[in-house]
Amino acid sequence: TPSPTNNYEIIEDIFTEKLNKYSSLGYFPQTFEPSLQATYYGLFILEALDLLDKINQTDILNYIMSHYDINSKLFMDQYTYRYLDLNFSQSYYPFTSVLEINSYAILSLEILQRLDLISINESINFIWSCYNPEGSNNGFIGQPYNSNLLENYKIATMDNTFYAINTLELLMMGDWSEYNNEKSRIRQYIIGLQTTDNLEFGGFFNDNDTGFDSLGAFMWEPNLLSSYYSIKSLDIIDSLNFIRPTDFYQYLGDLYDNSDNSFQMYSVQGAERLFNIVATALGLELSYITGYTGTNRNDVIQFLISNQNSIGDWNSSNYYRIHELIDTFQIIRSLKESGEIDQLTIQEKNKVSDALFLYKQFKGFSLISNDYTSINLVYSMINSFNSFNRITDVDIQGFYNLIEESYKYFGYINSYQFSASTNWKNYIGFRSYPIEYYNLGTHQFTEEIDGLYNHKYNYRALNSLLQISKLDNFGLKYNLMDIIYDTLASQFLEPDFENFGAFLPSTIYSMRTPESKNNLIFFENSYFAVKTLELLVDFLDIGSIANLSFNKGALYGYIQRNIIETDSVLYFNPHYTSDLETVLQNTYYMIYVLKTLNLYDLDFQKIKDFVLQNIDYENIKNIYFSYKISEILDLKIEFDANLTSSLVGQLYLESSGEFFEDLEYQKISQESFFWICEMARNIGLYIISDYEENISLGSVNTITISFSNLIFREYGQFTSVTFEGPQFGTLPLEKQFDKSYKINFLVPEDPNYYPYVVGDILIYDHSKIIGKVPVLFYTILEQSIGYQIAESDNTVNFNVNISRKLSSDFNA
Repeated sequence: TPSPTNNYEIIEDIFTEKLNKYSSLGYFPQTFEPSLQATYYGLFILEALDLLDKINQTDILNYIMSHYDINSKLFMDQYTYRYLDLNFSQSYYPFTSVLEINSYAILSLEILQRLDLISINESINFIWSCYNPEGSNNGFIGQPYNSNLLENYKIATMDNTFYAINTLELLMMGDWSEYNNEKSRIRQYIIGLQTTDNLEFGGFFNDNDTGFDSLGAFMWEPNLLSSYYSIKSLDIIDSLNFIRPTDFYQYLGDLYDNSDNSFQMYSVQGAERLFNIVATALGLELSYITGYTGTNRNDVIQFLISNQNSIGDWNSSNYYRIHELIDTFQIIRSLKESGEIDQLTIQEKNKVSDALFLYKQFKGFSLISNDYTSINLVYSMINSFNSFNRITDVDIQGFYNLIEESYKYFGYINSYQFSASTNWKNYIGFRSYPIEYYNLGTHQFTEEIDGLYNHKYNYRALNSLLQISKLDNFGLKYNLMDIIYDTLASQFLEPDFENFGAFLPSTIYSMRTPESKNNLIFFENSYFAVKTLELLVDFLDIGSIANLSFNKGALYGYIQRNIIETDSVLYFNPHYTSDLETVLQNTYYMIYVLKTLNLYDLDFQKIKDFVLQNIDYENIKNIYFSYKISEILDLKIEFDANLTSSLVGQLYLESSGEFFEDLEYQKISQESFFWICEMARNIGLYIISDYEENISLGSVNTITISFSNLIFREYGQFTSVTFEGPQFGTLPLEKQFDKSYKINFLVPEDPNYYPYVVGDILIYDHSKIIGKVPVLFYTILEQSIGYQIAESDNTVNFNVNISRKLSSDFNA
């Protein structure tokens, strides 16, 4: 297939490619943020399978090194910055500390045999700077130790300690002689983590603070993963003989299930099968390292192999069917380290490597695979296809099933909520905490604010159902009024806090303290809460949003408190970021909410001046929200069509069929396709038409028309132009080499075409009228009349001669 040559062809190619992928895969592939963590997982798996040549190692190396700061000698990616943004009172996301991210990068370079690209000594010094010197024994924390750090940042954890020891062993080539004192203190720290309590007797905690869940939710300690980090770390520093082996054997025995030769992650009643496939891999390796013989080793291995899923990777559990890259990494790692990787056949290995490419992103690997289609992508696809009059091309029932599947019930608040992602079976959450859905924090370094549940997903799911004419069906099964009540209940009405009047992301957070709720609020949630209420009120025909019972004055006050107004400009301040595109986005949200509530009283000109001063023709998000502001306020801003159209072509990445968000080419934004489609269809055409305004009957008139808009400088194969009117019916115009459309037609010498001809030039695209130009031209009947009068005795003779000037023969 030839490459597209213009924006119209790009959009059509994307539609075709999306449908082809859906036809072959059964879903629209989702893009996710690549990370150094996931990229290390991918490299480790491929090396363990002896299939490293299946990827472009140069591209992966370039991705890794693009995150290396030559000044600080550190690797930093978006997950690292999220770690530095942690608010421990809200949530904790493991495995992504500054120390761990740098370990992943270094271990990846070792796999690629390019450790020469970094300073070994600087890396060693950095890792040792993360050692916590407090007390007589201790381990590693996630960043360089400083006594002024928040207390939870100073808690040493075994995941940090394991990756520190593992990486130091590589960089110091096994020579710990200069660090014997630290090695002894680390050993004592790890030994002290082995529990003596009856509960999980013999296992190892991940840290020595019982109030800190340093492995995240659902990973109650001690467990096999925390025990793995401890045992493996001791094994690396030749200190395994210091554990209480009999107690650890008892621990392993308690977690081993003879009935199917699997391990439990922990002994928690009701959660026996949670993460049991991963736990079995960990149990296999721990048995191998410690010499535990209380299992049927071959059957344990067979349990792992038989639970390889149809995709080719592994779920974390054979009950909670969620698969993440960390699951396959930990399973392959244990098979390799136990000397059993070749129990996998060549076909099974290839199946794993093929599945790995579901996690491959533009540059590196991501933590979750592209089959987890987000509600945002569902919304973008449905609205994009609908805007081009192609909604019948998509699998409507398939979309309905995806959306309904994402509607989850929460018993503790007796409420349903739409989740961020589809394809979740027996949902418990992602244990690798992908940045797209886990962003509770201080937002000093990061700008991501989406969570697993919020009003945006509610609105976009409902809007998608409406677009595919399935909201009625959904409403027959679920009470739509409950969504209205839940949305209203999420308004934050604690008057002593700065965000009084705004909306929480969801009622899921209703049990939190006022302080915590206040920290969860971003204006985007209020915008989508209003959009959700507006959609449902209109669909259910229950009046106006203004009649709903919520504190509109408090919301208005919240907006007013966050407006920045100077002598020349006015905009909304989102506070958590100064990113210009996000400011424009929130300014549009502000205008929409105020207009919807009939409370808009802002200075049009100042908003227009703010937009005009900040239009950036290198960023499509900037253009889109500038356009949305201009549209909603009828500001009539004249955007530069050449720059905008050129930007669309520059942002297109043909290899993936997606758009970058800006010309820095760092972020692929699947929402950009929807933004471009909306502008392409809704922004008016620039039309130039030409024809003779006065012609003689019996002569030829020629109509020529050319047209474009902000996105399309020219149109394509699904575009047609006609001249339609009562006299000529429908006449098609032909496309010319210069992209204009033209028709020559004879105006008959007929009274029906006198004294004028009327009609319309209609521009169609995908059978939808996208432009209309009225046409009226006058017709002239050229004739001469001569007469003679002859009289006789009884009669008078009149001879009249009428001659008409006709045109020459018509040639189209």
